[in-house]
Amino acid sequence: MIRKYLFYSLLVGLLFISACNAPDDAITNTPTVLQQNTVEQYLQTHKAKGDKPNRLIEQSSPYLLQHAYNPVQWYAWGAEAFEQARKQNKPIFLSIGYSTCHWCHVMAHESFEDDEIAGLLNEHFISIKVDREERPDIDNVYMSATYLINGYGGWPMTVFLNHRLQPFHAGTYYPRTSRDGHIGLKELLMWVNELWRDENERVNQVAETVTEKLKAEADDSDSSETLKENIALFAMLQIVNSYDEEFGGFGAAPKFPNFGIFAFLLAQAESDEAHNAQALRMIRDTLKAMSKGGIYDQLAGGFHRYAVDEQWQVPHFEKMLYTQALMALAFTRLYEIEAEPYYRDIATGTLDFVLHEMAHEDGVFYSALDADSERPDEKGETGEGAYYLWRAQDMEAALSHEEWKLMQQYYSIADNGNIASDPQGEFSGLNILYIDVDNDMVLTDAQRVLLQSARQKLHAIRIKRPRPHLDDKIITAWNGMMIKALVEAGRVFNLPAYQQAATRAADIIHAHLRDQASGSLHRRMRNNVAGIDAGLDDYVWYANALLALHRQTQNNTWLQRAMDLTDRQIGQFYDEDKGGFFESSTDEYVLFRSKSAYDGALPAANAVAIANLQQLARLTSEQRWQSLASASTQAFASSINASPSSASWLLSQL
Repeated sequence: MIRKYLFYSLLVGLLFISACNAPDDAITNTPTVLQQNTVEQYLQTHKAKGDKPNRLIEQSSPYLLQHAYNPVQWYAWGAEAFEQARKQNKPIFLSIGYSTCHWCHVMAHESFEDDEIAGLLNEHFISIKVDREERPDIDNVYMSATYLINGYGGWPMTVFLNHRLQPFHAGTYYPRTSRDGHIGLKELLMWVNELWRDENERVNQVAETVTEKLKAEADDSDSSETLKENIALFAMLQIVNSYDEEFGGFGAAPKFPNFGIFAFLLAQAESDEAHNAQALRMIRDTLKAMSKGGIYDQLAGGFHRYAVDEQWQVPHFEKMLYTQALMALAFTRLYEIEAEPYYRDIATGTLDFVLHEMAHEDGVFYSALDADSERPDEKGETGEGAYYLWRAQDMEAALSHEEWKLMQQYYSIADNGNIASDPQGEFSGLNILYIDVDNDMVLTDAQRVLLQSARQKLHAIRIKRPRPHLDDKIITAWNGMMIKALVEAGRVFNLPAYQQAATRAADIIHAHLRDQASGSLHRRMRNNVAGIDAGLDDYVWYANALLALHRQTQNNTWLQRAMDLTDRQIGQFYDEDKGGFFESSTDEYVLFRSKSAYDGALPAANAVAIANLQQLARLTSEQRWQSLASASTQAFASSINASPSSASWLLSQL
């Protein structure tokens, strides 16, 4: 029965806030020096106990280091692990995640810290850990497999590979043992081991079939079509059909910020198209709904990664650098269209949060803050959102009577908690600060002062709570996004400090994340050590940031750096046969190189590449840049015509 389940699923499933989001006011505070909680604290704790680490102790990734004291004998991705799999004739157990992921922590605590599960993995598998943020090329291959096999994906990702690194089964989070109709990791490991031992030939056949299908779908380029003349209209129709008229956003819960659609609607809102008013309404209402919801940190600024509910009230609580950059860009652009101070406040509040809580002392930016942290009232116990959530009695005790009554009314605080969407039962009795969609309360001047005072008091308490883990690696692409956001906000809001911050970060990347001999980029730096070959997204977002700096300063140094970087990008990623750019470099251990213009959690790297080429063509009058931009657009015309809203970022640039 289990064999049938597995094979059926394989083949068929195949800086501190300066604007805090009250609509009419802003908090101003003196920044507090933060004691960041990094992976070093975890490592020091185990060292002090005399615990023996596994192989991951030699790695730089905070995610891999979080597993360095597991009883699982993990390998990093590489030749040593693959050779051992062949030598010992064991399948590969591949686990992919990232350091600030709630469910990655849950699976680690339940299973990878468990001696029985570790025993099964060590005896029957070669176990490999991959940080998806360091190696998006590997993540992309096996996420595609997970979607093909299961119809859904996510992290932690759990994939079983043969010796050719081909996937034959894939899933996401598994509980330690089977429950509620869901197979557990213990049972899954035993069954996969049995399949590998008794039906190895069939397993390899399935793996080959899955891989061939993945490779066939990895390249979206096809020069047989041209873009439809009214392609923007088709995209608009698809977006309208997915729009949530009641709560804003696109599609059903869980709701993610769709940065490509945001960019497209903002471009349409500025255009002369007949539907520009409709585009403006959708983007305005969506951004306002997000900034009033719990997905936005009402005390310190900054956006969580996504909301689990349709009303944007309850987020998964991790804060990613890229989310802050792209949300700040969206609000800045919206302010350019209609100059409401509220949009400026959210944009600057988000950027100030980053400058205070996610900035390296040298000026570049860290990757993320964790969803989980130690519960303030239960020492040693961690929970998702623990840093951000409140018991009503604790808020009341911290505030004056007038402040408390206003906070209750404005943020819908309830004695027994106000979180409606709580499928895991994690948030009982807790409150999240959000402004209900039906709350049409207009604050008086006196109420604004009270609300400001109340938030300051609560933030002063919260900042003393145990901090969420900080992923302190530097990702080139995400820093490029943040530099771009700082430059644009500095220009639009006339804030020179933002441009200065952008300049410092750009110079650090040029000096420390670029190979000085070849000019090629590294993707990651941690503890001042750079490594890992950059992907297309690293090249295009850093070049995009450099072009923004040139636009603002007219300093040709930035332009020359952007041109040099783009030339290297063309040599490394451009597909001379079909056009467009591969998203990763060649790597003998990666099954295929993807090439797409479709947006995912982030805008398509090819879309940013095309926008950069168009800018270079305008700035230099060199025809080669425009020729490459046109050829790359043409390469994706067929896939864009098939699903134009999926290529929204690219369409926003045309």
